[in-house]
Amino acid sequence: MVSYTLPGMTEFPDLNLLFLSFYRDARDIFFDDVAIESVYGGFPGSPLCGGRNNLGEAISLGDVEKCLVRYRNLGVACNVTFTNQLATSAAIERDAYGKRILSLLDEQSLDGDLPNGVILYTDAMDEYAQSTHPRLRRISSTTKQLPSVEATNREIDEFDRVVLNYNLTHDEQAISSIDHPEKLEVMANEYCTLGCPYRTEHYRATSESQIKGVPCAFECKHKPAPQAWGFLNGLIEGDVFLKNDQIRHYANDLGVGSFKIVGRGLSRYDVIDSYLYYLVKPEHWYEVRDYLIHRSYL
Repeated sequence: MVSYTLPGMTEFPDLNLLFLSFYRDARDIFFDDVAIESVYGGFPGSPLCGGRNNLGEAISLGDVEKCLVRYRNLGVACNVTFTNQLATSAAIERDAYGKRILSLLDEQSLDGDLPNGVILYTDAMDEYAQSTHPRLRRISSTTKQLPSVEATNREIDEFDRVVLNYNLTHDEQAISSIDHPEKLEVMANEYCTLGCPYRTEHYRATSESQIKGVPCAFECKHKPAPQAWGFLNGLIEGDVFLKNDQIRHYANDLGVGSFKIVGRGLSRYDVIDSYLYYLVKPEHWYEVRDYLIHRSYL
């Protein structure tokens, strides 16, 4: 079985909820060996989000709870990004809104083996989540850019799940050397280029702008790569893209536990195409794509 986590928890809620209702009610249009276990993203208004900016007016805590309940009712967990690199103990103490989101995330967890999760970067944020909400899954963020198998294995000893550094996506020898691959999450369709020298700077700039509540001014210095032209028009030719046969090899032969579909900050159309490619049988792509583009769940 190939397990996936979907992007855009709050960016594309109508798309995700509609797609997940298909997954619940029309299972025959999906590949037989795939499962959707979770969605991920952040809530606008919390300065401790990271990875990508999530700006805008804070939604009410009642709407936060409603969002979490809707996903829970469709049988998937929510993994919320608290990956800001500036999330110190003092910053956490000031973020009453973010702390309340964590409480709601805990309260609205699914029963059983798949609770909601919190995606983490700093030790301070990890310590706060562990001490106040030990039931939540602790997920080590890809923004840490763990450089080696040794660093990844150390992280796996400490966390419930670890998102692999995208530079290791095609390093089968490295992945086969992970002690507990069932705790590994691999990004399936990363849009960045392999070995990007600006990625660290980008993450830092995103964290700073999220704290300030202003759009990130960082501009990538790379020339457009094939993946810049969209999912079907270029991403499939990207140097860190995983095709379906590779994903099944990783899951079935190497024991990788989960795969992350990248999509935060992308267009709705690219997100839809990624869902179709990884999850839906090709003979149903046209009808499902048309429905997802023109209908709304909310």
